[in-house]
Amino acid sequence: MAEEEPQVKKLKHSVISDFILSPNFQQQFFENWHNCTDVKVENLEIISKPFRVCRISNFLRSEEFMDEIKNELLDIKSRRNSIDLYQFEQTSDLANVDTENLKLLYETFQTDFATWMERNTKIQLNKKISMSSSCYYDTDYLLCHDDNMGDRRIAFVLYLSKNWTEKDGGALDLFDTDEHNLPRNVVKSLIPEYNSLVFFEVVDNSYHQVAEVTSPDKSRWSINGWFHGPLKESSRPPRPEIEPSYIEPSDVRVDLNDWVTECYLFPGIVREIHRDMEEESFAFLSDFLRDDIYEKLATDLTSDAIVWKKVGPADSRNYEVAEEEGLPELLKNFCNMFKSITMFQLLKDYTELDLVPEKETMKPKMVLELQRWSSGCYTLMCDKSANESVLLTSDQKSNSNGCVSQSDETQEDGSETLSKTSKEDQEKSTSRSEHKIMESGCNTPMSTKGDEDIDEDEILRKILKAKSPRSKKKNFLQQSTSSKLDSLSPQKSARILDTDDSDVSDIGDYLSDPLDCSLECSDQEEEIDDANTSEPGTLDVIIQFNTSHVSEDDTIDYVDPKEQEGALIHVPAKDNHLCLVYKALGTCRVHKYVNHYCTDYFYNLICTYYE
Repeated sequence: MAEEEPQVKKLKHSVISDFILSPNFQQQFFENWHNCTDVKVENLEIISKPFRVCRISNFLRSEEFMDEIKNELLDIKSRRNSIDLYQFEQTSDLANVDTENLKLLYETFQTDFATWMERNTKIQLNKKISMSSSCYYDTDYLLCHDDNMGDRRIAFVLYLSKNWTEKDGGALDLFDTDEHNLPRNVVKSLIPEYNSLVFFEVVDNSYHQVAEVTSPDKSRWSINGWFHGPLKESSRPPRPEIEPSYIEPSDVRVDLNDWVTECYLFPGIVREIHRDMEEESFAFLSDFLRDDIYEKLATDLTSDAIVWKKVGPADSRNYEVAEEEGLPELLKNFCNMFKSITMFQLLKDYTELDLVPEKETMKPKMVLELQRWSSGCYTLMCDKSANESVLLTSDQKSNSNGCVSQSDETQEDGSETLSKTSKEDQEKSTSRSEHKIMESGCNTPMSTKGDEDIDEDEILRKILKAKSPRSKKKNFLQQSTSSKLDSLSPQKSARILDTDDSDVSDIGDYLSDPLDCSLECSDQEEEIDDANTSEPGTLDVIIQFNTSHVSEDDTIDYVDPKEQEGALIHVPAKDNHLCLVYKALGTCRVHKYVNHYCTDYFYNLICTYYE
């Protein structure tokens, strides 16, 4: 043992490249870091804006040591998570790994390099570190976040993938901020450089993301985590609310026969939709608009005359909305139809919500967005674009900017249940697990005679016959999961995927299934149910355009964070289907991240109606 000890100590000092410990390198880093001046020289780059970031190239001294690290990582269990905020694989905290080289790397960061970091950055640390390994494959990503939680003081990432290029995606993107200190645009992108260490101080504006990996043949490996230190107070002002532009129903009467497929206006069909909404809290109506109208609208949406404006902030949402003033005439009239008292009345007939002001005290209203989507667009669970209140469960901690974190904030390189007006109805609606798809025979030419000459029973039979089975949602999820597993590359399959969570440090918390909080949340359910019972009803109305090229995974999900199965409803991308969804306190509407295989625009009209 006495003979081995000097060798271990020598190996420990050889882990980090010698130049990092040299006085000249430390002095150059110190001056530029503290003066907030940019520099790019051999083995050192410091970026001062939008926040201070340092990259040290050739960080580890030995390439053989890096190879040993990667070999050991192949034998470490990892788990794959995919939620609104991120999609990638990650190991548990490497503090619990007992392999020779990973243990040595961990101890070096915890001792020698933590001392170097504290001395040169003047950021007080406490010798506690978190460290795990992440792996991103094609279409994986981690969206905009700031890492600013708890006692995290410095975030770091060590890149392990060779020959990574810009076209492979996976860059570490840095965001600037607006006048409210909210993330706005990507202003700097760092391509993962083999054997480079990137680190930055975790501050109020340290917004960053891992851009989507766009290479089907490469995997982006890293070792990443935080140095921890004493808690500090945030000076960030309260996060401003996104104020919706409420619209009261227009007195203009609209002839819905000019827009809507005739069968959806028949009293018998209206009653059937009403029954479905009572039982299921949602309905999915195929071919809702007349075919000729829908085709013209779909064409008009591609007009160059429409002005599209990107909406954010980036840690909540990223897509475009149309300015209504510049819409072609038909599209403008289409939007006005949803604002009309006629549509309010139809939706009341469908749902029995108080959407028609029969008394002076009744003030129904709505908000409307005509959205354009393409690859890279998303909404996150903290989206409040429709003035939705999000009730946080015990495992859904809120960071200092008010955004919902998924079971702790993000690690990297760096309740509305579907409601009814009574508790009994609410419990019935939330127990449903499948899509409700009403496939009617509405393409059949209809008689222009009165309702007494229409065979509504036949139409109802066609609608009921095509309703999705009770297992629809389950089957959809199983198909989605199995298709991903089937597409794994041999290299990817070699990784051991572990679905059992390990409760180690804050990285373990971060990796824990965000839906595992169901037991811990049980004591809150009665309070949430009471809130839902008294919450005024709201109704989402969605119709989509030009979705033929969109993946079946690009769904709009209604998520109850306290539900173990996650999404209560998946709204698939379907042209000319009208989706009606009841909402109440706690449910979040989330539109999943659209990956790079979506090569064209698609469009959503989303209206939210308030009693």
